[in-house]
Amino acid sequence: MTQSTARRVIWPTDSNVRVRAVFLYVGQGSSTLVLVRNGSTYNVWLVDINLDSTCGGIDVPKLVKDLLSGDSLEAFVNTHPHDDHLKGITELEATVSINQFLHSNHIPSQKYGSRYDELKQVIKKVKEKGGTETILEGSRSSVAIGDAHYHVLAPAKHVTDDVNDETPETRRSRIHEQCGIIKFGDGIDWVMIVGDADKCAFKDHITVYHKERLPSFALAASHHGSRTFFMENKGDEPYLDGLDAIDPTFVFVSAPTRKESPHEHPHEDAMKLYGEHCGESNVHHLGADRKSFIVDIYASGGHSDVFDDNGDLAADYALADSEGDDIASQAKSFGPFVRPKTSTGDTVPRKYG
Repeated sequence: MTQSTARRVIWPTDSNVRVRAVFLYVGQGSSTLVLVRNGSTYNVWLVDINLDSTCGGIDVPKLVKDLLSGDSLEAFVNTHPHDDHLKGITELEATVSINQFLHSNHIPSQKYGSRYDELKQVIKKVKEKGGTETILEGSRSSVAIGDAHYHVLAPAKHVTDDVNDETPETRRSRIHEQCGIIKFGDGIDWVMIVGDADKCAFKDHITVYHKERLPSFALAASHHGSRTFFMENKGDEPYLDGLDAIDPTFVFVSAPTRKESPHEHPHEDAMKLYGEHCGESNVHHLGADRKSFIVDIYASGGHSDVFDDNGDLAADYALADSEGDDIASQAKSFGPFVRPKTSTGDTVPRKYG
């Protein structure tokens, strides 16, 4: 039987892989797959979801169905209920079985969270089918999952109710300030996903309280490469303590090209700051070539270098655009596959897996 592209590209074939993170190209939005080893198999987690046909984004529910091959999605995590982190949740629940649902418990305005009613309906369906609901709350401790852990750093337990009666613009800003932040890994090797958490979130809450728990070798850049992670307004003196505390080796920016993005993401000043910290070659912009990027954490210790899907996922799981045309027909040829490497620089002798 021929393997699906999702299974061929994403599913680990090396049992030394403890955690695999796959930063999916979904246009103007965010979606990350996390595969956690559990004995002889892997449990699959999905953090946020977006469906963006105008920018050639991936059909995430279809991809996840192919990846699972009949198994359940272990968990869906929503860092915050804004549409570009939630669009596609109804389709996902209709396509695959979901065992757990974790979310920030914010109530967004209709202007920025029109999918919120879908979120409530999906949670209800998941629970009716025997699944569980967990409210994200920052903690000093991690939670064991399979052969690894996840650790929720935000929001703090007492803050999520504070924003639910504000005006749309204020509520949006406050939700970003109190966005869910989660990391996956074990020991000293972690992958961190910060949603749209901004400068205020890190300066006023996260960095001071969690500084020793922030280091992570891989970081999903905040808010699609927005400058709001560093500053409130263009030209402000950048706040760098948050990035310095995380101290990532690799940064992944989930955004289309600046020309395609309605918000001109990723911002040039933010990309410059990420590049100054990690080196420009270690800042990976998913939308530049519509590639998805992958990193592994090894059971034997250490982590891989970054490798990519060669553009295969965006090509084979392309959403139809607004005119109904198949975006896969527009896919580019992205050149040779990039083989993963260990943290010591040794090439891993396998393709994809």
